[in-house]
Amino acid sequence: MRTITFAEADGAELHADLYLPEGKGPFPLVTGISGGGWVRGHRGALAAWGKHLAKAGLAFASIDYRRAGAKPVFPGNAEDVAAALRFFARHGAEHGIDPERIGVLGVSAGGHLGALVSLSAEFDCPTPKVFAGIYGVYDLLAHWQADRDSNSVTALDKTERMLGARPFVDPQLYHRASPLRQITYDRSMPVFLCWGHLDRDIAPEQSAGFARALRQAGYPVTVVELPDAPHLWFSEESPEASGSFSARVAPALVRFFKRNLVATAA
Repeated sequence: MRTITFAEADGAELHADLYLPEGKGPFPLVTGISGGGWVRGHRGALAAWGKHLAKAGLAFASIDYRRAGAKPVFPGNAEDVAAALRFFARHGAEHGIDPERIGVLGVSAGGHLGALVSLSAEFDCPTPKVFAGIYGVYDLLAHWQADRDSNSVTALDKTERMLGARPFVDPQLYHRASPLRQITYDRSMPVFLCWGHLDRDIAPEQSAGFARALRQAGYPVTVVELPDAPHLWFSEESPEASGSFSARVAPALVRFFKRNLVATAA
């Protein structure tokens, strides 16, 4: 693994941890976006997946993006993801990457950002060849409502912190920031979605509803549902730990990327 700088935002460098397979490239790239509720987290959370995918012949770059702190961070956090995709499209060959074969893997809040940048025309970057989302947030109004139902109405809401407004103050902002609302016939890519039925942090309906809408728009969607899985496991468990949720999902996820990125090589 080596760490590279792909952009700068708010006076700070944005880094990516790059994992490359052995042998001669160029390799297809999976761009990884970690979770953390838009307010915390680190690119290192996906290190085990970087190693695992590299063993399977896929380059993997786990990227930084801005987190919400004292002030809202959207759309800057999504722009950071777009900046990473631009960087690897323009400079990937310098790092052993095939710039024509770049996909996105987003986890939790990272799933939201990855899906949004993959689907929305707002962000200046090449459209990725594939998107994989692991228990992501795809409809921000529905997510805000679910949090309101389960938490104190006085608690500081992470969605509000990220966007800087409540949905009934700026409903258009929630629409603009929701991947579900950006699905059109203008784009199409293979999509992989995975979630657990026992997730109490992000409602399973977020992924189920997103899969349904994508299919209705003609996207080829692969779904893996885990009836006994909660939240967080993708970042906390190694895909090589026998019996773990990550190990159960890993073969299908690797097949998805290899079928749609490796098999597309000229």
